[in-house]
Parts: sequence; C-alpha cells; structure tokens
Amino acid sequence: MAEAGPLPPAGAPEGSPGPGPRRTRVGSEGSRPPELPELPAGDTRELLEEVEMQIGDAAFSLAKILEATSAVSAQVEELASKCSENARFLRTWRDLLREGYESLKPSG
Repeated sequence: MAEAGPLPPAGAPEGSPGPGPRRTRVGSEGSRPPELPELPAGDTRELLEEVEMQIGDAAFSLAKILEATSAVSAQVEELASKCSENARFLRTWRDLLREGYESLKPSG
C-alpha cells in the first residue's frame, strides 16, 4: 500500500469547525462501523480526514459544553450567595420577632 502524504498540523486540522458552515458526516452517529476492506491510499486518506474532522467536531462541542458549564456554575454560585443572604435576613427577623414577642408576654 502506498504511503499517504504528510498530515496537517494537529493544532489546526483542515476542515475544523469554525465560523463557516460545517461539513456533513458520513454514516449515522452511534452505529457500529462496518468491517473495512483494504483500501487504496486515497481512500485511506479520505477516511483519516473524516476521523480528523469528527475529532475536531468533538473538541469544538466539548469546548462549547465547558463554556456553558462554566457559565451555569457562576450562576449557581451567585444564586447560592443570594440564598445565604436571604437565610441570614430571615433568621435576623425571626430572632427580632421572637424577642418582641417575649418582651410583650406578661412576666410572672
């Protein structure tokens, strides 16, 4: 079998997702890949490019998930802080009302 040419740099694979339109994928996601026969070098290169594109797509998706998770995490932290403030406020009012009630009770 003939050797394929040099690969593009790993940092910027050709066809990686970006602001432009995304390429469509071959086959259905989640399906088991068929047994592959011996392929000519050109077909092997196409398959390699397809795998590289799918890896790039997965990396892009994971980056977006990480970005969304970080944003949600910050919102949860902010909400937890507000809840703690509200709990302190309510405890203070509870204590003040309790003291007021106790002071109005007849002594003896």
